[in-house]
Amino acid sequence: MDFSKYKFVVSSGCSYGRLADYVFGAFEHLLNGDKLRQEFGHDNWLDIDGDKVISLNVSLGSQGSDWQSDSLIYVVEKLLELGVKTENIFCLVEWSQWNRLSIHPPHHYGLDLNLFDFRDYSEDATLRYEYEYRMVGRPEISNHYEINEVINFFRNQLKMSRSNGQPCSVGKIEDRVYMTVPHMPVEVYNKFGVEYKLFYEDYREMESKIPLENKIKIYLDNILRTQYFLEKNNLSYNFCLMQSTFSDWGLTKNGVMCHPIFNLGIHQYQIVGERLVLNPNFNPINNPYSDIEIVMPEIKSKINQINFDNFWFYENERFRRGGIDEWTIDNLKETGYVNLTPNKSDYNFSYDEIIPNHGEHPSLLSYILLWNKITFNCNFIKVKPEFEKFLWEKYWEDYNYNGITKNNITLSKSEWKRISKSIY
Repeated sequence: MDFSKYKFVVSSGCSYGRLADYVFGAFEHLLNGDKLRQEFGHDNWLDIDGDKVISLNVSLGSQGSDWQSDSLIYVVEKLLELGVKTENIFCLVEWSQWNRLSIHPPHHYGLDLNLFDFRDYSEDATLRYEYEYRMVGRPEISNHYEINEVINFFRNQLKMSRSNGQPCSVGKIEDRVYMTVPHMPVEVYNKFGVEYKLFYEDYREMESKIPLENKIKIYLDNILRTQYFLEKNNLSYNFCLMQSTFSDWGLTKNGVMCHPIFNLGIHQYQIVGERLVLNPNFNPINNPYSDIEIVMPEIKSKINQINFDNFWFYENERFRRGGIDEWTIDNLKETGYVNLTPNKSDYNFSYDEIIPNHGEHPSLLSYILLWNKITFNCNFIKVKPEFEKFLWEKYWEDYNYNGITKNNITLSKSEWKRISKSIY
């Protein structure tokens, strides 16, 4: 196929890697999408330079930097082999947490990997657990047949799959499997048989003995090799973080590295009984002396190699080197982690589903409003300012509404307080 008239956005991440999906399919993902589309007045919520953009998002929930680096490089290499010009490719990585290590199970365990039910997309285009490939273009030039032809081409060209069942967080690139073992429930291993149970027990013990410092080194090495690959090929790219991985570090009295999110468990809200209570210990401060290279000086040379000109951070007096979580907590207030979806159209939320804490998965609105900020090096597709303004207005209408919700973008603050039983 001739891709000379196409431009590509290639992205990878974990379950937070939803920027491309939510931005390019905004009205599909909004619960009240059709009504909001009518109120906005047209389908042109994106500024697109060129005719068509193909989004290839290979983000996979619960995966870490091993997957994010390998998957992005794999897809980009395939595009370059197809003759796509480097100026027509933009790359985006949402780097997940440093403590997620991927493994292909060692052969001597004799694990039957077919139990994960990996399938080629050509076998069944309706699979629920597929990566998000889509074509984005101006409505007047979209062609349904062409879109299907192009997307099916990439489903066959990219030998990437994921487990079609529980857990759905096991990825595969050609013949290599990516498992983040501690992020999969032990019941899966017990169900799959004694070999899997033995593997789980052995690997959990082995991983628990890998020092925190080594895991961080692996994380930084993955970031750097991805950066070197992209820059060697003259590709435009941006990186962002799930949360403030590069700052907020300290040392315990015993000299153990500690972080309020990762190993101290200090979050904005605590669950007390069946209500949410503000945590008095959550008091983030932008402190440059908490940067990881200050607390862990042996990795300073690696930090110095990172091209921070291509990183997006959220920063203010509270947060330093923040990511998607910090921006959402600050800007969308209590209701930033409410996800109104078709299965929640009855608004039957429990208090633990609306916690505005790190790791609780921000609402799709945060991703749409973050696109222009995070992808500042992408010169061929932007969210129109008038669409951002439209969504902000709708969000605050919901937030200040007297009932449950007005626009089905988020719950009102009063409804959030009722569910959470928060006294604040």
